[in-house]
Amino acid sequence: MPADTANAGADGARGDFPGAFYAVIRWIDQFSDITGKLISLTMLFLVVSITYEVVARYFFHSPTIWVYEASYMVNGAAFMLGCGYALFKGAHVRTDIFWDNYSERTKGIIDLVSYLVLFFPTMMTMMFISVDDAWSSFTLGERSQESIWRAIMWPFRASIPLSALLFMIQGVSEALKCWYQIRFGREFQHREKLEV
Repeated sequence: MPADTANAGADGARGDFPGAFYAVIRWIDQFSDITGKLISLTMLFLVVSITYEVVARYFFHSPTIWVYEASYMVNGAAFMLGCGYALFKGAHVRTDIFWDNYSERTKGIIDLVSYLVLFFPTMMTMMFISVDDAWSSFTLGERSQESIWRAIMWPFRASIPLSALLFMIQGVSEALKCWYQIRFGREFQHREKLEV
């Protein structure tokens, strides 16, 4: 949120930045924060299942047939579904070596154009293509060929369009923050550079 969240409504009331935009940004950021934290709980499943596999394999000489597939599916899905949360936290990689030399307005313009021209079209394409793949997997009853467990594949495939949707939802908030940055010449909220 902006440093002066108490004055946020006043800015919107003057017409400088619509008050509804503050509400949308706040709602989306809270949504991304909650979903990101819920998705991170899948890591507990990974820790428990892999620990179980190690104990079963090395102490009881009874390896499982399901942990390998379950762990790569859960990890892959969590990685994809967490992209919106990473965007909210500012954890995606920025490679522009000149970025720190740009003014705040220039950064906002570059980011907004990038969201509108590159980000949203790419995410929509990914979502539409992957929805078809997930639906085909569901209707065909597709199963994995990686092990004799033969896990059903549609939940894993469905994580791709869902991740694109979560990514685009947070992208709306980020685009509005870019607009704010262009309009006022300062960041909507300052985020430290994160290393994940």
